[in-house]
Amino acid sequence: MNKKKIKEISMQKKIITILFITFSILLEPIYSQSGTYLKEAISAMEAGLFKEALKQLDIARVKEPNNAEVYKLKALLYEAINENNNAISAWNNCIKNTKNKNLIREAQIHLDHLQGY
Repeated sequence: MNKKKIKEISMQKKIITILFITFSILLEPIYSQSGTYLKEAISAMEAGLFKEALKQLDIARVKEPNNAEVYKLKALLYEAINENNNAISAWNNCIKNTKNKNLIREAQIHLDHLQGY
């Protein structure tokens, strides 16, 4: 694959990931302690401030260390910025902190994809 095609795929992946993150938050319950930080993280993501979004997600994780949704968002964000090792770690933490079969299945799909790199 040439560099132009790789960049194009990477940008498409980032756009799709950001859209997915936004819609997943709208569809999933917001946890009371971390809700403000999740909203701030989404706002930062939409503005392209990925490092700020990670900071907000870290605060949310401290508030609710067993909230699988926080790990899911971190994983998706890490994927968007091509930090695959961090994404793998976040997806594993997501699985560890949920019993939701759909979320586990989603995480496993992402892990399978990431481990192919």
